[in-house]
Amino acid sequence: MSSETPSPVRFILDERRFGLVSFPRPKGRTRIPLEPLQGALEATLGVRFEIKRERLFGPKILSFMYMGERVKLRLQDSGDAQIDLGAVDDDVREIILEHIRQSHDFEAL
Repeated sequence: MSSETPSPVRFILDERRFGLVSFPRPKGRTRIPLEPLQGALEATLGVRFEIKRERLFGPKILSFMYMGERVKLRLQDSGDAQIDLGAVDDDVREIILEHIRQSHDFEAL
């Protein structure tokens, strides 16, 4: 058994789109593994993810509630994941971003 700590989840704050946080897939992978990302967000923000379909036969959407605001984690066709904080309350957005920036589970690019 190895006692290695997992590598931090990389994130990018999009300067062109307000409130958009991207989690790029690791090099050599076709998509980002959701388990480390989900675990890091749950540990950092103290939330639990829900998986629902928005439409009857639509894709499954991962989301969580934080301070009364629903935040959705979307998988992109490129294999990256994104959370769009542009539609949530300003205070909630700033708190989430600050937690992500200060967490050891995340690494800014």
